[in-house]
Amino acid sequence: MTKIIIINGPNLNLLGEREQTQYGNKDYKYLEEICQSRAKDLNIDIEIQQSNIEGDIVNINIRLDFNLEPNSALKIIDYSIDKSEKNFVNIVYNFNLEKDAILKNYKLDKEENNNIKYSYNNINLDTNSVAENFILSLGSSFIKNEINCNLNGKYSSAFVNGIFNLDNNKNHEIRTSINHLNENTKSYQLIKSVLGENTKSAYQGKIFVKSNAQKTDGYQLSKAILLSDNAEFNAKPELEIYADDVKCSHGSASGSLNQDSIFYIMSRGLNYIEAKELLINGFLLDVVEKITDNEIKNLIKNIMGLKE
Repeated sequence: MTKIIIINGPNLNLLGEREQTQYGNKDYKYLEEICQSRAKDLNIDIEIQQSNIEGDIVNINIRLDFNLEPNSALKIIDYSIDKSEKNFVNIVYNFNLEKDAILKNYKLDKEENNNIKYSYNNINLDTNSVAENFILSLGSSFIKNEINCNLNGKYSSAFVNGIFNLDNNKNHEIRTSINHLNENTKSYQLIKSVLGENTKSAYQGKIFVKSNAQKTDGYQLSKAILLSDNAEFNAKPELEIYADDVKCSHGSASGSLNQDSIFYIMSRGLNYIEAKELLINGFLLDVVEKITDNEIKNLIKNIMGLKE
């Protein structure tokens, strides 16, 4: 049986379209009961860990430890629904993946709020284990997501994909460190940003390859579209390699939308705004399509209004 852990909110994706409309604004406790009922119908073991907080709390500190036994699988959806304001939220996740274990770790920051958030994920991977991470960075005024992956076992793999889609003076950051510590390990990182008025995003990504980690395959790329003259994207890609039989690459690019592409689309009957939206849609879909879980992929497309 598959186990899903929902952190900081009920899984509205388990509801049908009619139920989401009908119950979307109801009490979260009631929504949890609906999700639990639907999960039983789908033969899913679901656990909901709620840390939504209202009121004037200065800081919130949470630590969550997960141990995935051999041949096990875990899906986590961290969907924050914030009712508090101007707080500091600090969450630490520790994951230990044993042989052939699979982790799917999805972080969705959608709701507008004025909190300062920090999320640290430490992931240790044994032989042939896989960690898939996806970050959707939209709602908070300031948030930093940090992911550290230690590829300890042969044939282990780590994937980190993320989207910044910011407006209204937001400041978001992703920092990753992928440590290849054994031979025949693989990592893939793709981060894309769309930045509006007075926004900032930063991506610092590092690939480290130990001297005995031959046959390493590491890929890292970040791209940004700046929709305003005062939008800012900062990237710091890093490679630190001590082995000689590896395939590693990193890169970063940023700029405004291509006016020739906009003109071409407008010549096919779309107006200027529609042409811009179409280009941004295709730019971000490239990241979303990397998600291996179809339900999560469709949920994120719905959240962002992306169309294929």
